[in-house]
Amino acid sequence: MIEGNRAPLRALVAVLLAALVVGPLKVPQPFLAILLTQMLIAFPACDGFSVARRLAGAAGGSITGLLILALAPNEQWISLPLFFAAMGIGTRLLGDRWGKACAILFGMGLASMFAEAFVYPARDLPFGLAHGVSVCTAVIATAIASALVGFAPGPPAPPAGAESILPIGLATCGALVAACVLLPTELTVTVGSSCATALTIAGKPSLIRPKFLGGLLGIGAAFLFLAAIMDFGNAFGLYLAGLCGGVALFEWLAEKNGGYAPVLRQAGAMFAVVATILPEPRIEITGSIERMVAVLLGLTCGAAACFFQSSSKEPIAPATIDLRQ
Repeated sequence: MIEGNRAPLRALVAVLLAALVVGPLKVPQPFLAILLTQMLIAFPACDGFSVARRLAGAAGGSITGLLILALAPNEQWISLPLFFAAMGIGTRLLGDRWGKACAILFGMGLASMFAEAFVYPARDLPFGLAHGVSVCTAVIATAIASALVGFAPGPPAPPAGAESILPIGLATCGALVAACVLLPTELTVTVGSSCATALTIAGKPSLIRPKFLGGLLGIGAAFLFLAAIMDFGNAFGLYLAGLCGGVALFEWLAEKNGGYAPVLRQAGAMFAVVATILPEPRIEITGSIERMVAVLLGLTCGAAACFFQSSSKEPIAPATIDLRQ
């Protein structure tokens, strides 16, 4: 089987495994596991050592966030700069040494822990720890899917440049402040979205427009899916089949249309966030709209930070931006 056909099958199996963990166990904000599973499909783990490093990166991000909150539990003017430094430096170090997947996991583990308990640490730390479980679940689900389906390993990704430290730190801190003002109930979603965006497009400003186009495409697909699935009541099995099939479809389209892969994979990520209404689809659907707005806010913060970092070095002519890059 060629890799172009393995990737969507790997996505389907991985999302199914992650959903079967976070859904029945009622893990808070289960979309995080589904989103990270979708993101990691492009970076399949090749052996047990790779899986162990990814788990270490995810756990390291969560523990780093916990330590920052413990050092300055109610002094946000101290904890926020510490978060800025940890996010930028941590993702850079892990990206250079262990690869982009580990950098993503560290960043998302740190973002989900710190953002969740940023305002009320004593109350919300258990939820931050639950997010750490979601991140580790995504690692294990994608590892099992890679082992079952197989993959064709590609060339290693180039290390991140030193200039990526600043936009990643600015994006996540800016998203956290913006969410505290505009969406105080969706801090984790907003900061996680900004982190994923900045890690993806740092140094690649031409990807900003495809990110937004993909986000809009994913929103449309998610709401069409939710509108259709609600007609069948609270049918968990049918809903789960549609969710896994939607993520796999976007991955298949990305593999078959490489020039538009950034748009399609962003659409798949947005679909995963908005369409995840576990554990009870009919009850949880009301949270999709708030998550949609939060993801767009995080996407805007991440894109803005990367754009201004790039424009401070060299102006970008709009005519040179091509969706097929």
